[in-house]
Amino acid sequence: MKYFIKVTIIVFVLLLGSASLFAQTPPGRIRMERGFNPEFRTSSRKLRADSLNCELVGGWFSGPCYSAFTVDTLAYIGDGEYFCILDVSDPSNPISSGKVRCPGIVEDIFVVDTLAYVADGNHGLRIIDVSDPTNPDEIGCYVTAEEAVGTHVVGTLAYVADGYDGLRIIDVSDPTNPDEIGYYDTGGYAYGIHVVDTLAYVTDVENGLRIINVSNPTSPAEIGYYDTEFYAIGIYVVNTLTFVADYDDGLRIIDISDPTSPAEIGYYDTGGYAYGIHVVGSLAYVADYDDGLRIIDISDPTNPDEIGFYDTGGYAYGIHVVGTLAYVANGYDGLRIIDVSDPTNPDEIGYYDTGGRGHAYGIHVVGTLAYVADGDDGLCVIDVSDPTNPDEIGCYNTGGKAVDIHVVDTLAYVVDSYNGLHIINVSNPTNPDGIGYYNTEDYAYDIYVVGSLAYVADVDGLHIIDVSDPTNPDEIGYYDTEGYAMAIHVLGSLAYVADYENGLRVIDISDPTNPDEIGFYDMGGESFGVHMAGNFAYVANGEDGLRVIDVSDPTNPDEIGFYDTGGESFGVHMAGNLAYVADGNNGLRIIDISDPTNPDEIGFYDTGGRGHAYGIHVVGTLAYVANGEDGLYIIRYTGNSGIEEEIIPNVFSISQPAPNPFSNETVLKYELPKSVEVNITVYNMLGQKIIELYSGKKSAGIHRLTWDGTNKAGEKLPGGIYFLRLRAVNEETSRKLMLVK
Repeated sequence: MKYFIKVTIIVFVLLLGSASLFAQTPPGRIRMERGFNPEFRTSSRKLRADSLNCELVGGWFSGPCYSAFTVDTLAYIGDGEYFCILDVSDPSNPISSGKVRCPGIVEDIFVVDTLAYVADGNHGLRIIDVSDPTNPDEIGCYVTAEEAVGTHVVGTLAYVADGYDGLRIIDVSDPTNPDEIGYYDTGGYAYGIHVVDTLAYVTDVENGLRIINVSNPTSPAEIGYYDTEFYAIGIYVVNTLTFVADYDDGLRIIDISDPTSPAEIGYYDTGGYAYGIHVVGSLAYVADYDDGLRIIDISDPTNPDEIGFYDTGGYAYGIHVVGTLAYVANGYDGLRIIDVSDPTNPDEIGYYDTGGRGHAYGIHVVGTLAYVADGDDGLCVIDVSDPTNPDEIGCYNTGGKAVDIHVVDTLAYVVDSYNGLHIINVSNPTNPDGIGYYNTEDYAYDIYVVGSLAYVADVDGLHIIDVSDPTNPDEIGYYDTEGYAMAIHVLGSLAYVADYENGLRVIDISDPTNPDEIGFYDMGGESFGVHMAGNFAYVANGEDGLRVIDVSDPTNPDEIGFYDTGGESFGVHMAGNLAYVADGNNGLRIIDISDPTNPDEIGFYDTGGRGHAYGIHVVGTLAYVANGEDGLYIIRYTGNSGIEEEIIPNVFSISQPAPNPFSNETVLKYELPKSVEVNITVYNMLGQKIIELYSGKKSAGIHRLTWDGTNKAGEKLPGGIYFLRLRAVNEETSRKLMLVK
């Protein structure tokens, strides 16, 4: 039983809420975080940058490569949240020309002339001017209602595969002001899109291939479909044939000579998980996830046959072929360039590393350097001398999953959940070098170093390791905390351990060879982080938020205050009278604890996206947040006493409610340029009034309103589509909401 719980915790702690495991290993290989599983979609549909008394200064947002598009000697790729342009005139040595950060992870790219169209997940369609490849610049955007994961541009129209919101058609004749003119609900999760003449071919995951007539783009209509049996993802159309990358079912070849009655005429099981496809002549190039690149002879489409393959060593998501070169978007392994001049023997000739496979879990800042425990990518050293433009200058692969770090002088102590303690010499931060290692034999999560001793919080309890000789660390003491030690803070002769479901444990380490528990406090939740300040232990207690424990008598700790942060608190760092909490998918929360019996939130920054705030370190006025898949955020607490509503907008506007879809509650943000009468009402699909959320006068400013999915009687409504309508004087706007159960 303990083994089962332990495995559950490993997955829960390292990957909670982000679904990042599904981005790497079957069966969640279809990247559940994109939205195929409603449970994950409910919590992942968030736009970042909601804030109070906080501002984003900068960040480090490198990550996976999901898309590649090549034109002549330039390759346009996604690098986490960066849209990057590479000079591939020498394909053996791709060189970065320029990049621009998008608000979300780059999912798909389509380039026409001097404009790049980026499907940016929750943040819709972004339009980037690439006329100067050294200085790409976003000039327009349209935030779609769901998750933009695919795009194809024909003439002045951009066709966007928008997840559960189907096909969206956006007029980009004025790229600085794109506007939606039509849409079609494909019934499932629209993933891939290819447009030929007046027909749009959409892969709709579980619903297969949908063929939509877009001759009138304001009123698209489906004229045919074919159920590919598995998950239709990638698509490429040539003449009367559609080639579908159908996940576990490989390559499907569908005759569309009669688009009202498409029929499969051939298929090939690629052996892996077919994601992306590009067809050139009689060859189909398939990005086959962990099976790399597969080259299929389709000269006889009724009998396709593999003639060559190349194992890219990572997870191939996207593919674009130009001439004799195949450009493979290889997830966390970046861009791989494969010579396919001999398709029976493809060979890699170049690659570009987009920043590894990491998820930022832990952070420690010393001087102008931020040291990030970056999951599978190990230790990453980031130069933050200019916090508006952080730059990675060094890295060291710990071989497992780096989850936390403590830096003392020229040594970085990194705990790797699979490989224990690594001691890394960072005297030359551009070339970190491992000099010592100790395997704690279980799953290590947190570390605190004092003098010549390293205290490691491990699933099996507290390990005390002598690091006086960093080349040969040795365990000298151990205490089984009974639970699962997740975090540790040492103050004097006491170690304070966040012990998951066993709360806070206070351990006497005056004799490090014989540590002994002298007190504990069970908070009833899941303790993940702890930070000591004075006589108080501040505990990040998962869904129970921040707990304040009086430890003036360490033999009898007692809770005196708490604050429900609304998310899942993983980490906490104290600075003066402020507690900075890494609150999972709720980002950074700043709590005033000047009165520890009555903590109160005075600032927040919603990091949004697909990342979750796990780790936090505060230096001066800057908070460094390790935000999982989204990398590193650098956030300044502005400390203004005023509230956000005191900012007076110039125009009336209303945002998309978030999250949407939702299960518990959703928040609507709207802006009023002047004081007016406002009415906010929810209706069902029949136009029937469900509940009036607000009716009355509102002052000029920025306002928020929360709806918990209940009717006027307080009863929880069934799942389905609802409409929220806001009236303000002569303005009336509606937003579609999806309540899920």
